[in-house]
Amino acid sequence: MRKKHNLGKDDQTLFANAMRGVKKITYSKEHYKAKPLTQLKPKTADAQSKTDLFYFSDYEKLDLVDSDETIEFSRPGIQHKILRKLRLGQYNIEAKLDLHGQTVEQAKESLARFLVHCQQTGIRYVLIIHGKGRGHLKPILKNKLNHWLREANPVLAFSSAVAKDGSRGALYVLLRRIT
Repeated sequence: MRKKHNLGKDDQTLFANAMRGVKKITYSKEHYKAKPLTQLKPKTADAQSKTDLFYFSDYEKLDLVDSDETIEFSRPGIQHKILRKLRLGQYNIEAKLDLHGQTVEQAKESLARFLVHCQQTGIRYVLIIHGKGRGHLKPILKNKLNHWLREANPVLAFSSAVAKDGSRGALYVLLRRIT
């Protein structure tokens, strides 16, 4: 509830004059959810080449992680303050990608298209939801993302999310600024 201030008539007039022409700023978060693969076919050869910018290898050289483990990565030169803020979820999430229920191939395609979308629109801070896996098995998409995001040139850093954003079933990702 807003607090009402008791302003005199002169103060109200002065304030109204000062605010003349000012428009209220509305805030909305942009959420990106990959469209079904059948609807995402590139229309031109140029669009196809942009999605081909990201080739994710299936060869994994990293140890597999469990669903309750946190994962982190940063490229050399990233400041500790930025990493700490990313780890704590202190950046405004500009876009979100939910990979729940997707196969590895679908997730790979969705991730590539999502990264292209983010580059084209100047989005830098994103949340990627991969889930925690099923029961006693190692989480497949979590391990794939741990590998794929390290390969993707636009990715500067990533970290497991805090509880409000999905905990160890999601990642905060910091993307390179395109100039």
